[in-house]
Amino acid sequence: MPSPDIHQRLTEIDPDRYRAAMLGDKTAQDRLVLIYGFHSELAKIPELVSETMIGEIRYQWWRDAVDEIYSEKPVRKHEISTPLAALIHEINLPRFWIDRLIDGRARDLDPAPFKTIDAAKDYARMTSGTLAQISCFVLDEDFDSDAALLAGQSWGLTGLARAYPYYHSGMLSQLDYGTLITTARDAYHEAKMVLGAVPADVMPALAYMSTIPVFLKKMSRSNFDSKTETVNYAPPFKHLRIILSALRGRI
Repeated sequence: MPSPDIHQRLTEIDPDRYRAAMLGDKTAQDRLVLIYGFHSELAKIPELVSETMIGEIRYQWWRDAVDEIYSEKPVRKHEISTPLAALIHEINLPRFWIDRLIDGRARDLDPAPFKTIDAAKDYARMTSGTLAQISCFVLDEDFDSDAALLAGQSWGLTGLARAYPYYHSGMLSQLDYGTLITTARDAYHEAKMVLGAVPADVMPALAYMSTIPVFLKKMSRSNFDSKTETVNYAPPFKHLRIILSALRGRI
């Protein structure tokens, strides 16, 4: 069971996923919060370190912890690794996804910009896409993982567009903003079509993605300055959209 501290952190750093997760039953909430807490530990590493080598050491710590879990060795104690080990063994979570998520987040240590939109799509798949696959699996191991990957990729691409003011001179410097928006929109529509009607027990892992078209619409305004403006989307309206998405069973 994740600690109250993990819940609190997610309300601050990953509120949309957290809101959707809270629509599930107690088991779903605990599992999703734990997975999102694990992801947040990976995602924050580049912000905490001043040197790439130190960041790599931190990612290696998690790789070693994961190896201990899957090798059934004594697992180093941590507020995430300890309950994560129990969950992995309980549901036989595929290791490939965990390793892929770590590798995807480690890309954030690389200052080199994405050279093509395909590179950005690959990054979105490895990070948000893989996280969506894991999240859906912990709720329903038979859910279509390819569909979850597409949905997560669309969220990841939208996230890159939202982050454009911060990274337009760095990791996104070689990407055209309009192309990024179009690619995110196309990815969302493809994911929505492939997903179709989603079982109610899986929606807590996906309902937050229903906010994608609103974000994209706001960022596509003719007077929107992609290099200086950030998207303003009031939390109550986001929360309502997420709830309605869960009720409809569609993102």
